[in-house]
Amino acid sequence: MDQDLLLVKAAQANDDGAFEQLVTRYKTGIFKIIYSVIGQPLGAREADDIAQEVFLKVYSHIGSFKFKSAFSTWLYRIAYNECISHLKRKKDKFISLDSILGEDESLKLQDVLRDKSLGIENAEAVKELQSLIRAAINSLPEKFALVLTLVELDNMSYAEAAQIMDISVNKLKVWLFRARGKLKKILQPVYNAYWGEHELQKSKTTVVSLS
Repeated sequence: MDQDLLLVKAAQANDDGAFEQLVTRYKTGIFKIIYSVIGQPLGAREADDIAQEVFLKVYSHIGSFKFKSAFSTWLYRIAYNECISHLKRKKDKFISLDSILGEDESLKLQDVLRDKSLGIENAEAVKELQSLIRAAINSLPEKFALVLTLVELDNMSYAEAAQIMDISVNKLKVWLFRARGKLKKILQPVYNAYWGEHELQKSKTTVVSLS
């Protein structure tokens, strides 16, 4: 029998030792999700607080887990949703997609991107692009945001991400294709602003590091 299945069943029977083993097995993956979704700067204490909240929710609701999906799928979705809730609670530190693409003069993203003399290596431009991309990903439907987070930000293989999401590799590839398309559509105005329409047509793929 699958080790996760045994541990979850034991945890549902109030075996705290089994739950601690689940925490040990998945805490590294949870921290990867936290840093990928929220990005930098994120202090160790803040990351710990989010992870603790995730595992508290898992502990409180583990009795409702019905084994209809992999435990890892259920766990990572809780973690992803907690990250989004955390961002919404801290609006002063969360740059929303609407604010970046809107008329907020304090952000100056479009001005930065239109100044071709700065170059993409400009630290501030890169930082704001990273914030924009994260906000764009987080604005997508959950399944698309999660597949992009796992594959593009956490560099998981298709097989690893599919296992976590409890779907086939083929379905994951379809979701990833659609997610990339939606993300490109959202970011198109930014690409146009920086590289210009001519350069955008010449270079079909532009990679921005999110590390």
